[in-house]
Amino acid sequence: MHGKQRNGYCVNQHLAKAIAIYEQEGIDFQQLLTWHLCHGIVVCDMDCFAMGFSVFRENPTQAVYINDGDTLFVAFSTGNMHGALSKYIQSYDFIAFQRSFKGSDRIRVHDMYKFYLKLKES
Repeated sequence: MHGKQRNGYCVNQHLAKAIAIYEQEGIDFQQLLTWHLCHGIVVCDMDCFAMGFSVFRENPTQAVYINDGDTLFVAFSTGNMHGALSKYIQSYDFIAFQRSFKGSDRIRVHDMYKFYLKLKES
C-alpha cells in the first residue's frame, strides 16, 4: 500500500504529507487546494503532490490566467517533481519557488528546461 490512513481512508502518501504540513502551520489546506484546482495546477499521483499557478517572470507573486504566464510558480511540492514537470516543460519558459533559506523568503526563478534537466540528473 502506498498511502496513509486518514479518517479511515487510504490517502496518497504525498498528499498526506502536504495536508500534515499545512495543518501543522495552521493553514486551511482545503481552501488552498480549492483555489489551485480552480485557478492553478494540481498534480497528485503515486510519485508527487504539487500545487502551482501561472505567473509572469517579472512579477512572480501575481497569479495570471493559466495560459497567459511564462512562468510556473510552484507553491508546494513533495515527492519526485520530474514526472510532474514533464507535463509542463513545453508550456513555461521559467519555474519559480519561494522558500525560506538562511532567513530569506526570496523568490527564485530558474530556466524551466535547465531546471528540469537538473532534476533528471539527480
